[in-house]
Amino acid sequence: MKKKKKESAFTLISSSEDYFDDCPICQALKKAKEEGREITLSELQEAMGKAQKQGAIVGGKLWEKD
Repeated sequence: MKKKKKESAFTLISSSEDYFDDCPICQALKKAKEEGREITLSELQEAMGKAQKQGAIVGGKLWEKD
């Protein structure tokens, strides 16, 4: 019996399994993956804030605060 792959609410688009060490979003994704779990929305939003402070352009529904 084949095991179904768990669907994630978030998708990482990358050409490889390596993440850029200077990107807060990539660091957060890597940490969650190493811990064997999916990144949480609050972790992702925090990482997006750090990335924005470093000069990245962030936006979209995940970035909008309630």
